[in-house]
Amino acid sequence: MRINKTLSFTLLIASLIVSGCGKTQQMHQEAYDMSEAGNYQGALELYEQLLDRKPDKALFLNDYGWALFMADSMQRSEKVLMEAKKQSEDGNVLLKRTINKNLMIVRAFREAKNYLEQGNAGKARDIYDNLNKSWKARDMRLKYYALTYESMGEQEKANEYWQQIVDKYAQADFDSHFYDLAVRKIKMD
Repeated sequence: MRINKTLSFTLLIASLIVSGCGKTQQMHQEAYDMSEAGNYQGALELYEQLLDRKPDKALFLNDYGWALFMADSMQRSEKVLMEAKKQSEDGNVLLKRTINKNLMIVRAFREAKNYLEQGNAGKARDIYDNLNKSWKARDMRLKYYALTYESMGEQEKANEYWQQIVDKYAQADFDSHFYDLAVRKIKMD
């Protein structure tokens, strides 16, 4: 009888652990899906909940850092991605490569943004042109190309980029800072 109680207790604990992992995995998938759809604010909220549970998990830190970047919080994004890199040192090689790629993109955008703020739009555009044309940073690329062309006095070209953002998010069922900014910019013209 004692063995059955011990076995039952062990099975109960195991099922609680597994169901907790399942819930965490489900939350991560939901956050990832939100981020992929462009709902970065929603994704950030879920990633913060995940990191409350598992603050040292490199995958969650990486994905949170990327969502921060896409929410245009570049400095904070870089710090989180650096923490993800630190946490992944003994881990998955593919994850380490992804973190390093994300860090490279964030740093390039930060550098280009600094050039843009200093009035050197041509140098900013060169950096954007030299980045891998991955779809991963498409919204940020469109936004910063638009801002760059505005800075160069080429409003028509800037509006082409703003319009691409409007087209992407026009039917979204969430608020997008990219969409809101693009609509304001086009109306200003």
